[in-house]
Amino acid sequence: MPAEPFERIDATLWEVDRDETSGIEEKMWLAMPGEGETASYLFKSVTVSETDACDEDLAEKAAAEIGRLLGVPCAHVELAIRSGSRGSISADLRPKGWELQHGLLWMQAREVPGYQPGKVPGRPGHSLENIRLALDGAVPPPGSNLSFEATAFDVFAGYTVFDALIANRDRHDENWAVLLPIAGEGPVMLCGSYDHANSLGYNLTDAKRVMYLKRENGIRDWCRKGTAFRYEHTPGKAPPTLVQIAARALGLASADARGHWRERVDQLSEDEVWGVVRQLPGMSEPACSFTAEVVLMNRKRVLDACA
Repeated sequence: MPAEPFERIDATLWEVDRDETSGIEEKMWLAMPGEGETASYLFKSVTVSETDACDEDLAEKAAAEIGRLLGVPCAHVELAIRSGSRGSISADLRPKGWELQHGLLWMQAREVPGYQPGKVPGRPGHSLENIRLALDGAVPPPGSNLSFEATAFDVFAGYTVFDALIANRDRHDENWAVLLPIAGEGPVMLCGSYDHANSLGYNLTDAKRVMYLKRENGIRDWCRKGTAFRYEHTPGKAPPTLVQIAARALGLASADARGHWRERVDQLSEDEVWGVVRQLPGMSEPACSFTAEVVLMNRKRVLDACA
């Protein structure tokens, strides 16, 4: 029997906790009503054009579910609606008593060589080697359930594998972070993965999806366009692909991490991927097929690259 569609939570009456200033999308932190300590969720509305709405909310939810299947520490996400606007809500990843510091600030604080923050052509210094250096001594995110004694970079390498699977090109220096104890007691922790809305071809029209689905090797060709341009590369030359970045990250991680993440990708089944996609409410048949085929094609590409 098919699983029930994911619920879309009505957050219209939730109180605004604080505004979120990073990024260009409309978003705000909301306080979930209920007993006990207030839970904070980030609401992000979808982009609406003159003719249609993008599917950032569905991509965010699908990505979170794929991340859960892989065992990647990431934000809990639900579909939502607020005052008639579609969107998603993502749980705050900061434990009480900790602050979140984006990679942009953390890499500056650690004075990693050659790093220039922000949207500088070629993203100088935002390399896997420098990220590993910046995370030296840090520990995995809270609640990480890994089968080996992992470093923070071992987990970050898992993020790059996850990005390659979901075609997420948006892992810039403010889309990863560390958690710092406010009172100064406790280790620096890598923050769980967040902000996966710009993935899975969220902004394609169904006509475009059908074109890629029908064209011979269309899905493969689309996936190969997934470049990791947010990482350091030579301006004017093609950036590495997301799959190449994942393979390089695993090469820099521990042997245990390489084996772990490759095994998790190998264990991700076609039925599990389709199970997630079929639960996305209101998703068209072309969108369902395209989303599932992208993940499965990227799964094959990652396994081939990381053999």
